[in-house]
Amino acid sequence: MFIAIDARMLLPQMTGVGRYLSGLAQGLASILYEDNDAEQVEFWLQAGLPPEHSIWQLQSPRMKMCAIAARHMSLRQQWVVPIEARRRKPALYHCPHFDLPVLTPGKIVVTIHDLKYLAHPQFFARKAHARRLLMRLMMGAAVQRARLVITDAEFTRRDLAQRLNVPMNKTRSIPLGVEARYQPQIPSQAIQEMRQRYHLAENYLLFIGERRPHKNIPGLLRAFAIFQKMSQQPYQLVIAGKKYAQYDEPERLAQALGLEGSVRFLDYVADEHLPALYGDAKVLALLSLYEGFGLPILEAMACGTPVVAANRTALPEVCGQAGLLVEPQEAQQAALALLEAAEGEPRQEWIEKGLAWAKRFTWEACARQTLEVYREALRA
Repeated sequence: MFIAIDARMLLPQMTGVGRYLSGLAQGLASILYEDNDAEQVEFWLQAGLPPEHSIWQLQSPRMKMCAIAARHMSLRQQWVVPIEARRRKPALYHCPHFDLPVLTPGKIVVTIHDLKYLAHPQFFARKAHARRLLMRLMMGAAVQRARLVITDAEFTRRDLAQRLNVPMNKTRSIPLGVEARYQPQIPSQAIQEMRQRYHLAENYLLFIGERRPHKNIPGLLRAFAIFQKMSQQPYQLVIAGKKYAQYDEPERLAQALGLEGSVRFLDYVADEHLPALYGDAKVLALLSLYEGFGLPILEAMACGTPVVAANRTALPEVCGQAGLLVEPQEAQQAALALLEAAEGEPRQEWIEKGLAWAKRFTWEACARQTLEVYREALRA
């Protein structure tokens, strides 16, 4: 059985959907090697993806890679993808995003990672009303066209049912996984090289993610300002993620709070440095107001770093009982949790809980469940 997975969102600099596709590919590779009856899979990559990208190393007789000359969310994809689908004739096409080309033929599975544009349109003011309406129409059309819809979390399944009236029996929740490279024993040389490259202090708290309004970085900055006054030693707050166009509130607030010298904004961290960045941090903080999953939580836990996260949307589901959950807009409460995770007596307990919890999430498990969804959709 030939399955096509649209992986054009795999880019040289990893995005959230790119990490999903990369992890799914790794998991599928291990399954296809061990299962003689498994399906044939083809990943459709964006033309021009550099040959050094890790995805190319997974190519095998059972899992092939091919280039598609049309970017994600482009007008060109509306005819290029359907033409490729008719030419290659996959039994099933998996679109990992809501921008399903309208005329794509055959049986389809779609992954919807979150509904942030619908849930919090006020956080995306630079997207004109007409564009937001178009995105809603695209998402609605994609889930209606799909045989089955995959989400990363049960929260998003419920959100789809509430906001787009998608029947629960049409959706399947499949948690994301943690790559094996995220582990607690990070070589000291790797940590030292990472610190020097990004000019990091010995003690730092970490946020990872694009600097978008729904990530609530201003709330984290306010909590960090209080945390600094409580702590007995100096800390740096490292905010690692690309700046969101026309949104500079985090930078302005850091200055207003007098934090310029203790907040480090990193626009990009090389993928190979992420395990050291996680492993060296005292705490990972993710106080988002909306998340469809929150993969940095599990990656940090796998590296032995305690987590403080918001008690909103999918984050409690991802944290389980292994992270400290707080009201994201209560700076005092968040600061106390950061202090407990960084310096408190329960710190080691939070580390051990996180390590045990993160082991439950693997890309192989994600791939096996995804393959079962493919098979179910093909039977439908």
